[in-house]
Amino acid sequence: MKLQTLLLPRTGICTEEQMYFRRHGSVKFTWDMDFLKMEEDALVEFDTYFNGCSAEKWFKYTKIKQIRIHVRAKGQFRITLMRKEKSLDGVNTKFLLEETFGKPNIIGAYSFPFETESNNGMFCFQICCLSEKGEFYGGYYEGVVDEEDIRPVKIALDICTFKREVFVEKNVRELYDSFLKNPKSDMKGRLEIFISDNAKTLDESKIVLSDDIHVFQNKNTGGAGGFTRGMIEIMKCREERGITHVLVMDDDVIINPESVYRTFVILSLLKDQYKDAFVGGAMLRLDNQFIQTESGARWNKGYLISHKTGLNLIDTANCVYNEFEEKTEFNAWWYCAFPASVIREDNLPLPIFIRGDDVEYGLRNLTNLILMNGICVWHEPFENKYSSSLYYYIFRNRLIDNSIHALNYKRKEFLKDLSSQVKREIVFYRYKNAELLMDGVNDFYNGIDWLMAQDGEALHKGVMGRGYKLEDINGLSIPFSYPSYEKACHTQEPNAFVRKWRKLTANGLMLPARKNNDKEMPIVAPTFTARPVNFYRVKRVLNYDYSSRRAFVTEKSIKETIRLMYKLWKIQLKSRWKYRKTVKKYLDRGNELMKLDFWKKYLDI
Repeated sequence: MKLQTLLLPRTGICTEEQMYFRRHGSVKFTWDMDFLKMEEDALVEFDTYFNGCSAEKWFKYTKIKQIRIHVRAKGQFRITLMRKEKSLDGVNTKFLLEETFGKPNIIGAYSFPFETESNNGMFCFQICCLSEKGEFYGGYYEGVVDEEDIRPVKIALDICTFKREVFVEKNVRELYDSFLKNPKSDMKGRLEIFISDNAKTLDESKIVLSDDIHVFQNKNTGGAGGFTRGMIEIMKCREERGITHVLVMDDDVIINPESVYRTFVILSLLKDQYKDAFVGGAMLRLDNQFIQTESGARWNKGYLISHKTGLNLIDTANCVYNEFEEKTEFNAWWYCAFPASVIREDNLPLPIFIRGDDVEYGLRNLTNLILMNGICVWHEPFENKYSSSLYYYIFRNRLIDNSIHALNYKRKEFLKDLSSQVKREIVFYRYKNAELLMDGVNDFYNGIDWLMAQDGEALHKGVMGRGYKLEDINGLSIPFSYPSYEKACHTQEPNAFVRKWRKLTANGLMLPARKNNDKEMPIVAPTFTARPVNFYRVKRVLNYDYSSRRAFVTEKSIKETIRLMYKLWKIQLKSRWKYRKTVKKYLDRGNELMKLDFWKKYLDI
């Protein structure tokens, strides 16, 4: 069975060449070509993120007995098969086979086995052109497997969207062209797409290209409500349509259809002991497409641990490091596949709108998570997506998740975390954010009955109305200056004495603000990466969001500081008698939020 196709860079998906191959000598390639032109002695290496083969995981999780590489080329070449594995000293390379194949000016297809005493690490290869000119047309890795060991698999892709028409239309078209209408694809008839349109703005004429694509208008109940609506619709037709697995995927990602194909093959070949495994996709940055943001994660009671973050995937050493497995508790729903049997009338996600729904579902259901190089999506970095409303959900959902799973998030620990974040927002004069943090906690204390009674859409509108709104910079009272923004981003923290003094004076809140002319010396700070030094003894600050090129203004207020610190004190006092009781109620009754009857009422369906 074909495990994975050799890929080349593509405009509209990814053009980072060294994530696909590395060339030496005279090798010609442009993004509109689907082959490589090579001259004599030119060499191309395929020990890369997309074109190496995660042999260790293929052999661990699936029933394959051998891996072979199939290539197609015109000319005479030498191929070298290798196994690469990370060690403490770097990358160890084991040469497995070197063989000459092909004839000048003749197109042929050739196959070579990877034979080795160990399957650890990554299988890969390189080719060298021996004729005056040659052309390499690509190929694929094949797994040798008994036909009776191939499981019947059909994937239901579950997408929740809110005004992301451009991304959704592009991804649906890619999957339609690659699988749904392609009679040569192994996935023909093995994929259906379910889309929950939370904004009710999709043009279905551009989306519903076949009977295998379904769009459902849905209440705006966030990612949790959108994905759950998709699961409910999948559950209705699962038996009739033969759906075996569900793949949840964000609406604002770029995906290569090959990721879906590789997921399909893994699920088709799983060993019996891993038949309930999840398959996760890594998140790569949309702006720097070779940088990995996360490949699996641990919730860790809310002190999130993102695995293998910041890896430069152009580097082979990082690709083989990616092969190492670490303890994971969930994979985010930018791309995560799991058995359809997981979805039951009593096992649906929690109605917590955003932030934590994927975490909780993973904590509840995940046993094994399979992650492989080449299965990924490109997503805008989180630091480029600023929204005040998130502050409401940060602690509310963290407390709910930890309570339901009895993660022993102690009251003292929680109050320390809350106090730290509230004070940080006060230091940044972002008083609305501090208020939203505490409003989320108070709503957690309102209890599970309060949450069940809420109209999630109306609640979120109210939260949105209480936060800061990013506005056009030309309409704000402080003029935007890019040099000032750049200076703020690079300002170094002062020495230890000054830091201590800033702490003693609450970052200058207890001192008069320095006089400055906003028009001549505008104070600008980044929304996500702001630091206290940016606000020290400043009266007003323009908070600039680099991604949207919009901003909002915050201003120092002793009155607001006192009011919010009093509100924090009241929460600390309330927590003495309310915290343990509320945690216990969520632990005892959390399953009520997971049931189909509740969700039908919540979604008005």
